[in-house]
Amino acid sequence: MDDVRTLLKHHGLRYSKPREAILSYFAERDSHVSAESLYLALRQRGEHLSLSTVYLNLGALKEAGLIRELGGISGEAFYDSNISPHYHLVCKSCGAVVDLPLEVLDGTVVTQRVKEHAEEHSGWRLEEPKLTILGVCPDCQAPKA
Repeated sequence: MDDVRTLLKHHGLRYSKPREAILSYFAERDSHVSAESLYLALRQRGEHLSLSTVYLNLGALKEAGLIRELGGISGEAFYDSNISPHYHLVCKSCGAVVDLPLEVLDGTVVTQRVKEHAEEHSGWRLEEPKLTILGVCPDCQAPKA
């Protein structure tokens, strides 16, 4: 618990039991989870949190940079504890989300090249590009018996 307190303090957040429960959940597994799925998983573990408490704390943890948010195929938000730069593969059929390591071409990360190209041709100043690749996962490609 001291580690959670230190982590939260380092990121400018106060300690709370809900934040500890959420961070503990993410520390135990590398997954992409919706707020609703997280709420149900925490309830199964005996945590007594409301869905709105889960949403509020996910927002605070995201703003503090402790988790990342990404959109699923149906527009639902998913949360990822892997805050290192990486891409996501999203299955259009079942909605599965998988991390994909950054790809480097000619010594430059692909998304950095995209950012530089877009800034050069648009005049915009862009934030970190996030790359989500849609496709169909191996399970959904498998012939159904």
